[in-house]
Amino acid sequence: MIRWLRRHQIPVFLLLLVVATWGALWVVYDYNSPVYQYLKTVGTQPIDGWSAPELNLLCLRLEPAEANPPIKPETAAQAARKAYPAAYVRQVVLVSERDTCTAGYARLAWAVSIEWPRNGLDPLPSGVSPSRAIIVIDAVSGATIATHKVVLP
Repeated sequence: MIRWLRRHQIPVFLLLLVVATWGALWVVYDYNSPVYQYLKTVGTQPIDGWSAPELNLLCLRLEPAEANPPIKPETAAQAARKAYPAAYVRQVVLVSERDTCTAGYARLAWAVSIEWPRNGLDPLPSGVSPSRAIIVIDAVSGATIATHKVVLP
């Protein structure tokens, strides 16, 4: 076996190089790869109650933003409470929002994370989050850009 490997060093090396290159490309570009999933979340703005992969499924990319927009966070929180009166606001964050499904341009927006309690007094099962929604409000005009709701049965 050793003699065979000595005589075929270059073809074996090229084969291993092709396999290693294919494996590296899979790790970085395959949607199911953990490395790809991690790289998709780099640079995203964390928001209470929502993970980057969940927001990605909703076609939302929220990146940190720093500005002094005309619409204040209190106004965005009021708009969220108006849309969902029984809910309470968990967090309001200034972000640069982009719709990843339509490849739209980035907009300065307020992302408002809200949730509301379950009906009844039974505690939530372990690992289950309460009903929640994320509302994205344009920080310049005050218009609602997107609303995504997750309701427990």
